[in-house]
Parts: sequence; C-alpha cells; structure tokens
Amino acid sequence: MRVCKRCRVEVLDDTRVCPLCSSVLDISEGGQSCNGYPDVKAESRKYALVLRLYSFLAIVIEAALAAINYIHFREVWWSAISGIAFLYFYVTLRYSLRKNTGYQKRIIIQIIGAVAMVVAIDHILGYQGWSVNYILPGAILLLDVTVILLMLINMQNWQSYISMQILTVVSAAACVLLWRLGLITSPILTCLAMACSLCMLLGTLMIGDRKAKAELKRRFHV
Repeated sequence: MRVCKRCRVEVLDDTRVCPLCSSVLDISEGGQSCNGYPDVKAESRKYALVLRLYSFLAIVIEAALAAINYIHFREVWWSAISGIAFLYFYVTLRYSLRKNTGYQKRIIIQIIGAVAMVVAIDHILGYQGWSVNYILPGAILLLDVTVILLMLINMQNWQSYISMQILTVVSAAACVLLWRLGLITSPILTCLAMACSLCMLLGTLMIGDRKAKAELKRRFHV
C-alpha cells in the first residue's frame, strides 16, 4: 500500500501519484497514521468488466440470431435489427451512463443513436422514407423541447445551453438540405423544426444579450 505524506492518505490501488495533489507516493510503513482513500480505479474496472461482458453476450446472441435468420428466413434480415439494437445499447453503456460524461453530451448521444437506429431499421425493412420524413425532424423538435426544459430548470445558468441550440439549428438546416435534394419528401416537420430551432436561438441571443454573447465568446471565441 502506498501513502501520500502531503495529504496523509492511503491509496489502495496501484497508482504511483496521489489522486489529490499529484505528489509521488511512498511505500506505506507500519504505524503511520493516515486516512484511507478509496480505490480510485475500482469503479472504472467494474464498468469495463460490465462493458466487456455485455459485448461478449451481444456478439454471441447476435451470431445465433443471424444464423437462424440465414437458415430459416432470408427474405428479410430481421437479425440486423437486433444487431443495431445491441449496438445502440452498447453506445448507451459506453458513453451515456458514465458519470464523467456531461448530461448535455449524454442527451445528444442518446438522440443521435436513436435516430441512426431508426433510419437503419427503415432501410432494412425496405426503405419507405418514414425515418427521415418524420423521425429525424421529430428528434430535432424533441431536442428543442429538452433544451427549453433544461433552461427553465437551470435558469441561473441558462446560457450554457446555447451550444445545444446551435446544434439543433445546424441539424434542422441539414434536414432542409435533404428536402432540397429530394431525400425528404414530406417537409412539414422539417420546416417546423427549422422554424422552432431558429426562433429559440434568436430569442436566446436577443433576450439573453450580454450573457449569451459571453457564452458564445467562451465557447467559440467569437
């Protein structure tokens, strides 16, 4: 066991520097009075073990489903849908459930993953366009509502959500581009998502004034 003479704590894992002050640790000697410090790597090791176990089970189950699909029913590759679902839950475990991942990033990753999964399912089942016509702009509107709720809950730090608002505007603009390219054939939700996103960002910049400008300078150096 190693100890930090500066912080007077015992460190239980195998690190060589103190997690509090970054000082080099010394070998613990009997009789020293130190405060116990938890194993700082224990939680990450458990998390990595769960992730590896899930990956192993997902690969085995998906291989079995793909074999059944190939042997008994080749007209529709339904096993690909289960594979996409396994991948989505892996992304959820890998990024969204980690404590050191900011909640804004978690929300964005979850929405992007869900939209990608639905678009892939649409293609697997024989592309009908419902994923890009309705799910994609619907996800942008959902993100708009989420941002509004977060701003209302955290009113003292509302300006920190400007980056998410900019993301919704960029995503809505991408939907408009897909419409102009003919990939989106029903533009009602796309136009609604674009209008809502622009109005929300414009309102934040005009009403927020100094705080909004300071947040833009801090994040984008403009």
